[in-house]
Order: sequence, then structure tokens, then C-alpha cells
Amino acid sequence: MKNRNFVNMNDALFYILLLCFVSGITQCTLAGIGIFMLKFHRTYQFQRVYAAVLILHSIGFLNNFVILACRNLPISEFLNLLLLFFDFMIAGGYMMFAVSLVFPNRFKIRQLLLLEIPFIIAMLLFAITQSSMVLPIVRIYTLVASVALLVCLRLSIKKHTKMLLDNVGNLECFDLRWTNYLLVVYFAVLMIWIVESFSQQTWFSTQSMNNNLLVDTVYCFFIIAVVLLVVMKLNRQKVFTLSTTEDENVTENQEIEAQVPVSNPQYHKVLINNNLESVIVENRYYQDNTLTLQKLAQLLGTNRQYLSNYINQEKHVSFYDYINDFRLEEAKRLLESKDEGNKHSVEEISLMSGFNSYITFLRSFKKKYGQTPLQYFSNRK
Repeated sequence: MKNRNFVNMNDALFYILLLCFVSGITQCTLAGIGIFMLKFHRTYQFQRVYAAVLILHSIGFLNNFVILACRNLPISEFLNLLLLFFDFMIAGGYMMFAVSLVFPNRFKIRQLLLLEIPFIIAMLLFAITQSSMVLPIVRIYTLVASVALLVCLRLSIKKHTKMLLDNVGNLECFDLRWTNYLLVVYFAVLMIWIVESFSQQTWFSTQSMNNNLLVDTVYCFFIIAVVLLVVMKLNRQKVFTLSTTEDENVTENQEIEAQVPVSNPQYHKVLINNNLESVIVENRYYQDNTLTLQKLAQLLGTNRQYLSNYINQEKHVSFYDYINDFRLEEAKRLLESKDEGNKHSVEEISLMSGFNSYITFLRSFKKKYGQTPLQYFSNRK
């Protein structure tokens, strides 16, 4: 995505052919991944949106082939700038994806498409007027909108993560913190692209041909690498929602709470303090990798808010870390029992302890005990 003015097009034909080759590989990769996701991984809205954006992005790489075909025509410069506006539409598509990921199922597709309207209007306006003022305006708008969106989404992710820590025993499939890094990466790419489109005046000049080809190649393979990483994350990402049963229980709890002194936090504090660990340990609820704050509150006869406040203020940890401590103790006990003939592997022990991710188990175990499970077992001998 760059601003390309045509200088010495015939001299740069070899460069254009190489660029088309690199672009073609990238285009086929993005389109293939997008089609694959639409067919096999479209459970959530953000997966469908991302697949559509990848296909849109792949279409954007056709501009190099259009430039090759029209390089000697009088309208070549006009087509070059017009195609640049399509690149801005791709930026709008990634904005749609970011919103749909941070706010899953909160918006309908037609509402998300509102983010594309300014870019579509700008493209049509330039096509009709060919005014040189349209491009700087859309550049400024893209920067401002991207900064505003970046700030809002990062704040929303922080709020979302806090909610998950208070409600989910294992964040592996629900965690959105990885999107913070993704947003920064996409914003950095956008900034570099816009700055370059301002500064670069001779995209196809023979003097800068080799450098441009190198930059294009690096850009294309960087995009492929980021896309593969995001697809891997999206295929594991789930949306945290209360089930119908849990919703009904919330209503029942609210009715019960109307009959008890809910205005007296001390009542709930004593209730939780007297029963929390016994309920978790005696019934081994920590081994349930779907355990949530809501489920545990129901078992205790209290509500999520009181239970969350108690764990945070009295135990000085999040619900997530509190439950994982029980799981780690269970894992340590199982590791120690290997001396007595326990034949379970470390990965099996992680699942038996309540972790649904082996990687999360290893990370948590090393963080608490300062060594890996295998090192802990070996040091006991």
C-alpha cells in the first residue's frame, strides 16, 4: 500500500514483474486463508469478518497487475491514485475486524460497515472530481480514526480482561490480551504506510528500484506472517457468555438475595469465609476447567459481586489465580505420587488438575515453584 507516481515505467518493467510475482504469492495466500476460514472456521462474527477482510486485502494486490497493464496509458497516474483509495478501504476493513473481536456479537455486520463509509465516499469523490485535496484529507482521517480506535479498544480490552479474571478459571480460550500487541502492530504498519505515501515521489524510478522491491518483499512476507499468527489465535478464541441455565440461576439468586440481608456485606463475607475452601476442596471443583465465578457463587449461596470482592480483598488475588493455586497443589500432589507408581504423564497430570491447556499449566507451575514439573519431580528423587 503505497503512493506510486510513474517515472520511467518502461525502464522499471522488470521491477514491476517481480513485484507482481511477490504480490501474487501474497494475494493467493490471503485469499486461500480467507476462503478456508469462511468454510471451516466461522463460528463467531469476528472470524467471518476477518476472513472477509483477508479476501478484500487479497483483491487489493491486484493493483500491481492493473499498473502493469496500464503503464503506458494516459490515465495511469489517475488509476494509481484511485487504487490507493482502495487500500484505505482495506484499512477500514481491519478496523471492522478489531471492533468485532473486542466486542463480539455486539454489532451487526451492517453496523460495522459504517466504518467503511468514509473511505468509500473518499474514493468516489476522487473518481468524480480528481481533486488533489481528497487524498490528504482521507490520510488525516485514517490517522485520527486509528488513534481513537486504538485507545478505545485497548481500554475495552483491559476492562474485558478484568471481567474474565473475576469469572473464568482458565483464560486460555477467552483471553484477549494478545490483541493489544496486534493493535499496536497494525497501527505501526499503518503509520509507516501513510508516512511513506507522503514522502515517496518516485515509486517506479529505476534509481530506487532495488530498494523498493526489497521493501515490498519484506512487507508482503510480514503480512503473511501476521495473518497466520492471527488465524491461529482466532481459531482458539472463544466468547465468554453466561449460558441459559446460568442466566436463570442469576435470576433465582437475585430472588433469594431479596430475602436475605444483601445490604449487609458482613453476612456474605462470613458465609464465603466459612465455606469457600471447603466447598472447593471437598468437592474438587477446581478440577472442573469450566468453573466460573458465577458457578462457584451459586454453590456458596451468594452472588458474583460479593464473591469477587472477597477473593480480591481477602485473598489478594484474582479468581483466576485463586482457582489455579488449588490446581497447582493438586498437580504437585500427583507429581509426588509418581514415586508410588503413578504412571500418568505430566500432560495428563495437568488435565487431571483442572488445566485445559498444557502450556498454561507449565507457565503457572514454573511461576509458582520456580521450576518446571519435570525438574520438580527430578529434584525429589
